[in-house]
Amino acid sequence: MYIAALFTWTFINSTNTKGLRYDPKYWANRCGHIAGSQLPLMTALGMKNNLISALTGVSFDWLQILHRTCARVLCVVIWVHAFGRVYISVTIDLEEHWFRLGIVAASSLTLLSLLSIRPLRSRNHEVFLYLHAIFAIITLSGAYIHVSDFGYGSYIWPSLFLWGLDRFLRLLRISLVNSQLFGSTTRIASEATVTLPSSDAPGFIRVLVDRPRYFFWRPGQTAYLTIAGAYPTSISEAHPFTIANTPGTLQCEVPTESEQGQSSSGGRPQLMFILRVRQGFTRRLADSVLATGTSDGRGGIRRSFNAFVDGPYSSPPVVRGFETVVFICGGSGITFVLPLFSDLLQAASAATNSNPCCQRIVLIWAIRDQDQINWISLILSNLLSALPSANNSAPVIDIRFHVTSAAEDTQSFEGEKRPASSASTAEAGAGGDSHQSSIMNPEKIHDAERDRLLGLPGVQLIQGRPNVGEIVDTEITDARGGSMSVNVCGTPELGQSVRLALRSGFGRFTDVLRGGPSVQLHVEAFDV
Repeated sequence: MYIAALFTWTFINSTNTKGLRYDPKYWANRCGHIAGSQLPLMTALGMKNNLISALTGVSFDWLQILHRTCARVLCVVIWVHAFGRVYISVTIDLEEHWFRLGIVAASSLTLLSLLSIRPLRSRNHEVFLYLHAIFAIITLSGAYIHVSDFGYGSYIWPSLFLWGLDRFLRLLRISLVNSQLFGSTTRIASEATVTLPSSDAPGFIRVLVDRPRYFFWRPGQTAYLTIAGAYPTSISEAHPFTIANTPGTLQCEVPTESEQGQSSSGGRPQLMFILRVRQGFTRRLADSVLATGTSDGRGGIRRSFNAFVDGPYSSPPVVRGFETVVFICGGSGITFVLPLFSDLLQAASAATNSNPCCQRIVLIWAIRDQDQINWISLILSNLLSALPSANNSAPVIDIRFHVTSAAEDTQSFEGEKRPASSASTAEAGAGGDSHQSSIMNPEKIHDAERDRLLGLPGVQLIQGRPNVGEIVDTEITDARGGSMSVNVCGTPELGQSVRLALRSGFGRFTDVLRGGPSVQLHVEAFDV
């Protein structure tokens, strides 16, 4: 509808005095004016600090979809404008500098629109960010010079102003939030401790950052993290990660004096990030820690860096108030689920018989290696142990760690491409009731905190890939009225499988008629 509205305004009343319809003399320049009028909107939708998010509550990461759509529509509109101008006076305009700069600006926007296609930008996101900044400057600067000689600079300079304002506000906020200018310690950055649990095959990185004094967040929100000194260009890169802890949760797992949720230097709580080691930033950060880090006393390697935190961002769901809450995640998707799950357990600990938190909480986590449980074992153990055992308001907790013995069984949950030959194996692992999968012996796990977690009631270690459809069906069937919140974090394939399970045609309609729960779904998909 957006592109239809723009072209309607472009071609309406474009019949000349001789009766020729759609005369380029009428619509060519008008098309350029309309494109210029939409540039501030395109820029505003791409800002992290924008008025639209402040007024609507919609996070900027969702507005990025509209930002890309607007840019692609304007790319088409601008080339229609260029075609009209060439058709009218190609022999004259080619000699003019403003015409050539207009072609440069249009070409730059076209390349940027092509590079923003998901498969291309996901392949090397860091390179895309640099190219995005370069092409954005070329597009806006070229467009301004293109129109300034004709007195239409007012169409373009608001976009330049908004683009510069966003960068200035981000720099100002990062500086003010992260600066420690008062107190016993004075510095301009926060301190981050980056830990690799194993030097042999690092799969995850844990990052503990001193919480800035004026940084506040809600469970499930994200923050942009900049690590200075990890590699030459790391100071110029900011990457979004979900804050894996809540303000009232124990932040770290290693029970040492300097890491009991407090910073050894600043005495303030910490932010915890759990990063999956892939390519790009996380791989280079892991290599830096391996090269110059020191032992953490538990077989891992750690190193301290200066860090800057920008945020919080995103609009996570509010899971309090539902009778049943189901979390389904795979691999590093636990970073989104963990703070929401922890928040519910904290609320349940403070709940009373007259004001219960919820009745049932289910956590399904598909992981490749059981050692990954160590990342959250101490947090979950402490939270589960704090639940009032004699209080009727305590919810039923059902935690299932699905450990996939074969790599292909976890790939659809962690975002890696599954080979075609693994289809039969994956189906075999998913067949049947998930409760009947083979239970692994917890005595084989030597880690004390993991043993403690797996020994608590309601915690299972299951061999095999979870059957998402059957899990959802079982929870809906067992629920008796009320409301249910289903929260998913993982790949688009994982989110789609849950959607298919929830929209099983007439069945869901009859469930509600028979007194079944009303279900609210939130999918936090991996995207860049």
